[in-house]
Amino acid sequence: MNNLLTALKNALQQGFRTLSGSLFLHRPRKSAFPLADRILADAFRLGQLPSPTEQEQVRAVFVAERLQALNLPHTVDGSGNILARLHSYKDIMTDVTYEPLLVFTCLVSDRWNSLESLGRLELQYARGAGLADALGPAALLSLAEAYASGRLAPDRELLLFFSARHFDDPYSDSFSLFTGDPRYRPAAAIGVQGFMLGFLTSHTLGSYRVELGITEDEKQKGDSNAVVNALLDTAGRFRELVKSPGGALRLYCRRIEAQSSFSRTPLEGVLELDLESADKGALDGALETIRNLAENSVFPGVKKSFRVVSSIPPGDPSVSEGLTRTLSELMKELKIKAEEEAKPDPSSFLSALGIPALSVGIASGREGLNRDTVEIASIEKGRQLLERLVMVLGG
Repeated sequence: MNNLLTALKNALQQGFRTLSGSLFLHRPRKSAFPLADRILADAFRLGQLPSPTEQEQVRAVFVAERLQALNLPHTVDGSGNILARLHSYKDIMTDVTYEPLLVFTCLVSDRWNSLESLGRLELQYARGAGLADALGPAALLSLAEAYASGRLAPDRELLLFFSARHFDDPYSDSFSLFTGDPRYRPAAAIGVQGFMLGFLTSHTLGSYRVELGITEDEKQKGDSNAVVNALLDTAGRFRELVKSPGGALRLYCRRIEAQSSFSRTPLEGVLELDLESADKGALDGALETIRNLAENSVFPGVKKSFRVVSSIPPGDPSVSEGLTRTLSELMKELKIKAEEEAKPDPSSFLSALGIPALSVGIASGREGLNRDTVEIASIEKGRQLLERLVMVLGG
């Protein structure tokens, strides 16, 4: 009996060792793209941090601590913007100073959600609210690590700029340091965004985003539905404006929303519009027309407010032709399918002042209402494209 138990025990142990070595306890393979995995991991961490906050302090602390751990010189200004100056080894050895190369991104995300931003990782996709917004800062941190390790060594000084404000904020100028101080004026600039890898903005449009707020008057009867009527009437009038400028102007209804609390009919509403054009005159003229229409239209029983939420000037495509051509060639080398488009882009602030600039997306995916979907495999191509572009422009 004892011999039988001993034999059974030995057989079970042998079987367990066999299974452990071949299946259950087999060491997982190393990632094929560890640098891309690093970008995604940082994007997940950043995406989980609340935003927007005052001066983006929470996300700025995360970035500053990472730069400090890499022993890279950086400054944080009064607005919360972070600038890392990565000096060129060639400048140090030869005492020849070249204009720097600027790489910029935005720390802010208006789509953070306490639950959805926790993120979810699948076999082919990563998902999370505002995840695409976090990919830009994560990509700049990847450049900082590449510089610290010696893998990235451009001839020009490299300026990594993390903005704590939206670049299109009409009440601030995030690029004032680089356009107002000759010491920081770049030879060229690259904006880094999450989406979309392969999109080539050859012609940047100017844009305004405007918001019309409507509130029911306290003296109005609660069941009059005055807010909804005013919203629908105004949206119809704005729609008629699109027909008059012809093809020079695009007008989009970005958001129309009415809300109520304990009443049966909404007491507050908002209408948000996007205006886009390559013609600054047509753009400014349309803005004033819409402002006059919004402010002078009379609707019984409501109060109105009008404000410009964001603005981007039309860019100068001729200034960035060489930069666009370089990016197109690099995409071809890396077998990234390029798709040209005309849209508003923060790089317009710089190209309008004579500085070659464009923006690059580092991942493919889809920006959704509740969460973004990122194709994990695309991040490696985006990382390679960004590093190659930095080396070519920094040469």
